[in-house]
Amino acid sequence: MDLKIEKETVKGAGIQSLEKGLRVLSAIQHAGKPMRLNDIAAEARMTPSMAHGYLVSLLRTGFVTQDRVSGLYDLGDAALQLGLAALSRTDFLSLARVTIAELAAALGETVTLAVWNGDAPVVVDKIEGRSDSVYEIKVGSLVRLWPTATGRAFMANLLREEWQHNLHAMMREGGRDESAIDGFITDLDDVRRQGYATTLPSTVPDFSAIAVPVFDHRRALKAVITVLGRQDGFDIKEGGRPLTIMTEAARSLSLRLGATVS
Repeated sequence: MDLKIEKETVKGAGIQSLEKGLRVLSAIQHAGKPMRLNDIAAEARMTPSMAHGYLVSLLRTGFVTQDRVSGLYDLGDAALQLGLAALSRTDFLSLARVTIAELAAALGETVTLAVWNGDAPVVVDKIEGRSDSVYEIKVGSLVRLWPTATGRAFMANLLREEWQHNLHAMMREGGRDESAIDGFITDLDDVRRQGYATTLPSTVPDFSAIAVPVFDHRRALKAVITVLGRQDGFDIKEGGRPLTIMTEAARSLSLRLGATVS
């Protein structure tokens, strides 16, 4: 069964006017910048006059503010306080464990969660899939920056000064010259642009890997989720089922952490 990351279906009549008001608030939030009335209305799928009525209520309650000169609408202090309260109650590791457990169940493969310890990625959680265990990867172990998918995903989304020295030392030990190192670093631009990293095979013999980044509310890298599967049966191509499921799972987790992701 495919892993589906979607809004929970809530039964009950509800209050439609409240839902429409929240659509207005959500339109401003997703824009990431102050908006004109007509743009808010179009995004919220309602007429400008209807949107204006909801905006008046949101202005009164402090969830929206309006610039007196430009007339543009933006999120207000009440919306900020609500968001901060939600973030303060977020247990990242608990949320992440649910995500990687769902991935392991959906794909039948081993899934790891790694964070940056200041020098290298370190595995902080791991869920076994239905396939044979990858015993070489243990919770608490460090992951090589090169040539792993996990390492590449970290480097593509961190400042270069955080990892460049260690990468150069590691690649020189592996017999790589400066041109090879520079080429490897240049390839990280593709990883950052496409939003994931792959290896074929991975550093574990006969296994391939896909690694996807997770971001927080500051759009800073929070962690990397990696799925490892047997090379002969694990599809790592763009558009393949594993990558599609993984990128949506990482996107959903990032949203739970307050990130603005496309």
